[in-house]
Amino acid sequence: MYGLDSLPTAARGGVLTIGNFDGVHVGHMSIITRARQLADADGLTVMAMTFEPPPDLVIRPDDPPQRLTPPEQKARLLRQAGADWIVFVPTTRELLALQAEDFVRQIVLQFVAPRHVVEGHDFSFGRERAGNVDTLREIGLGEGFEVDVVEPVTVDLPGGRRQVCSTLVRRLVAEGQMEEASQCLGREFALYGEVVSGRGRGRSLGFPTANIEVHQQVIPARGIYAGLADVNKRTYASAISIGRPPTFPDANQTIEAHLIDVKEEWYGQPMVLRFVCQLRRQRQFGSAEALSAQIAKDVERVREICRKHV
Repeated sequence: MYGLDSLPTAARGGVLTIGNFDGVHVGHMSIITRARQLADADGLTVMAMTFEPPPDLVIRPDDPPQRLTPPEQKARLLRQAGADWIVFVPTTRELLALQAEDFVRQIVLQFVAPRHVVEGHDFSFGRERAGNVDTLREIGLGEGFEVDVVEPVTVDLPGGRRQVCSTLVRRLVAEGQMEEASQCLGREFALYGEVVSGRGRGRSLGFPTANIEVHQQVIPARGIYAGLADVNKRTYASAISIGRPPTFPDANQTIEAHLIDVKEEWYGQPMVLRFVCQLRRQRQFGSAEALSAQIAKDVERVREICRKHV
């Protein structure tokens, strides 16, 4: 649902959780799971309230948002995690200026009137993020809703155990650490885009590629990846290249995927690229022939890595 005025009566009086939910990682899913348990016990529904555009874009409009998941995919993932309703609240400066108690009374109580609110331990809200779970509990005592706080989810990563959060996942993706990002997300990181025309260099090397145009998502570090391409309701093992090919210095940065053993062309169609692991960083080759030989090796590695996925 887009906008609070669009909420039907059936969406009120259930279990509410509020957040940006960027990436819908394992920490977010733990919150939704707890909300689902409370809802099922009392015959209620679960609502996830999120914000569009991301609040940081309203506060710092010159900084483009680096999302893990676009809004439509975020809603789909929240539904898969167990939410019945997802409401996107328009982010305005007036909304962000509300004091914490005013946000609860004017937004949460007026439009949702929940019986339960479920949040993570570090949840903050209201002007300058002055409100926290203690604020919610205090208001809930007087207004008739209960607050459940879910403990953080941690994962073992190189360098130690880390608490999962969207900031951590963005950093892992930006550094090309796709297997670690998958641990935090509970699935492969994915880019969502449309197939556009490229320069045909992959085809000239014997490995035609689908060039993908994406918007406002975090882009993995430059390199070659083993991954999966979802297009036209099918999944294909794919060798994915991200960056400006050093062997062709005049080229712009691209995101392109060689779908293994596929001859179809997908221009204008939506495509999802899911990243399994990084094979290697980009490097320069002395000739197109040397590059083609390396790509052939990369493709065979991808074929083996992704065999169990397709």
